[in-house]
Amino acid sequence: MKNKEANLISFKVLITADGKLITELSEFPLEKINKTFTIEDRQVIKTLIQRAKVKLEPLHVELQKELDALQVII
Repeated sequence: MKNKEANLISFKVLITADGKLITELSEFPLEKINKTFTIEDRQVIKTLIQRAKVKLEPLHVELQKELDALQVII
């Protein structure tokens, strides 16, 4: 890998310029892992992303539903 860092998966709660609260879940594209990382690292990275996504995706959906409901009230 050429760079020293890569964001593999992240979860954020953001406030937009217009004051709306949102959640964001992003991940390194699985189809790019083989082109980006060494053979030794590929499976560990794929597994890590997949397992983290299983945990973070429900949180993302739950919080976004809550925020959407609150935005309607506000």
